[in-house]
This record gives sequence, structure tokens and C-alpha cells, in this order.
Amino acid sequence: MKEKSTGFFWPSFTDLMTSLFFIMLVLYVLTYVMLKRTIKAKEDQLKIITAVEGSLEPLKKDKQFFKYEEEYKRFTLRFEVEFENNKYGLVPNELKNYALTIYNIKEAGIKLKNIIDTLKKNKDNNPNLKDVSYTLVIAGYASHTGQEQENYQLSFNRAYSLWYYWKNELGIDFEMPLYNGLIDLQVAGNGWGGVGRIQPDNSEKNQRFIIQIMPKIGDLTRK
Repeated sequence: MKEKSTGFFWPSFTDLMTSLFFIMLVLYVLTYVMLKRTIKAKEDQLKIITAVEGSLEPLKKDKQFFKYEEEYKRFTLRFEVEFENNKYGLVPNELKNYALTIYNIKEAGIKLKNIIDTLKKNKDNNPNLKDVSYTLVIAGYASHTGQEQENYQLSFNRAYSLWYYWKNELGIDFEMPLYNGLIDLQVAGNGWGGVGRIQPDNSEKNQRFIIQIMPKIGDLTRK
């Protein structure tokens, strides 16, 4: 019997190998391009995060008015603020050591405004920061005495007094149109709650203010 010809096998095999090679080449190119884009996106993210951290560095290094608590990623007023019992106004008959404390509060507000203005300048001058904004929290605390609900309200009133003083006495308004798209201001009262409270829990040192500046970074991969 005459054997069947197998001459067609090698051309078909060659075509198959050529097709597979082409597919592998395309996959390799696509993988390389995607990996390169991912690396570039990560580099851009790092630049943005570095720029944001750098903008807050002067506040972290401040030795007079602000103290940065690394553990909680927040700022406190470095100086003591003590109120008369159940009081919250930044006025002589409600705030202890009024002259010195109100001077420090004034200078702290000016310092904070300078930092916020730097954040705005950096955002205006750096296109990479166009999707970056910040939540600014002014929070009041209360010592662990009296009624819980009353102390939560008291701590909020203290934070409100600080915000009101900066805004109405110094003209420092973080909600003015100048800061639209940059600052989301929140005034809060932590009452007996919050981390990092000073012991004993009823200490007057817990009558303090917490300032938090939290970056809000949009989709860094979106162009």
C-alpha cells in the first residue's frame, strides 16, 4: 500500500509556530507597556505624597505653638489651655492665664494660616496636586468630670470658641472662597473620647485643642 504524503505537516507547523511567536510577542509588549505605566503611576504617587508631607513639615517642626504627635498623626497646641470649671469662652473670666494663653492662641492661628497658605500656593503651582485637598479639624477636649453629654457639648463649645476667635478677632477664616477646593473645615468636640488622653483622665490638661490636617488625595492614576 502506498503511504500517505505528510508534506503538508511542516508548512502548517511553521505557520502555527509563527502565530504563537507573534502572540507571545504581543503579550510581552503589552505587559511591558502596562508595567511601565504602573511604575510611572507609582512614581507620580510618591512625588505627590512627598510634596504633601513636605508642605506640613514646617508645622511638624514648630517648637513654640504646635506639637506633632507621631503616634496619632495629629497636632496639639503646645501650650496649656485651662478653662474655669464648665466654661468655654476665650475671655478673661473664663480662661485661666488669659493674657499669655490668648497671645499663644493668636500666634498659633497666624502660624496655622501661614501653613494653609503654603498648601494653597503649592497646589496652585504644582499640577500634580490638583486633586489634593485637606480636612482641617479643630477639636476640643474636656476633662473626665461631670456629665458625659454635657462635657461633649462643652468640648465642642471650646473648639467653636477657638474657631470663632481666629475668624472674628483675627480674620483667619478657613472657609472663605480663597480656600475652596483646598480646605474642608470641621469643628468637633471629643468630650471624654479620643485617643492619647492625659492621665489621670480628669486632669485639667485634657482641656486642650487638637488640630488635625488630613490630606485627601484623589485618583492618582487618573489623567
